[in-house]
Amino acid sequence: MDKYRKILATVRGKQHKKDQEKQVRDIAETMCLSVDESPYMIAMGDGAAAVAAMYTLCVEDGLNTVMEYLELKDRLDGLLGDMHDKMREIYPVPAQGESGDKSKQCIGADTAQEECT
Repeated sequence: MDKYRKILATVRGKQHKKDQEKQVRDIAETMCLSVDESPYMIAMGDGAAAVAAMYTLCVEDGLNTVMEYLELKDRLDGLLGDMHDKMREIYPVPAQGESGDKSKQCIGADTAQEECT
């Protein structure tokens, strides 16, 4: 939450909209590098704070942060994919049962009648 507040304070501290927009671009670039290069948990925290700040600056302050938001979101999506892949290396997803095997329920099935097909 501190990074989120710091981003907002830094951008809002600029007097002119043009200066604010430049500050947004600079912060987004720095945060993209953090998401790409930092250890997973630091990258996740930085990315989440930056995405939330870009949203707030757009919706509440009227700054066009759409491109920065999307770039950060793409980087976070990639990070989440990498984290998921790492987890699957440790705990692979078991293979699906035979096509005629109705004894295994689908993961996330809502009722006992819903089965994998």
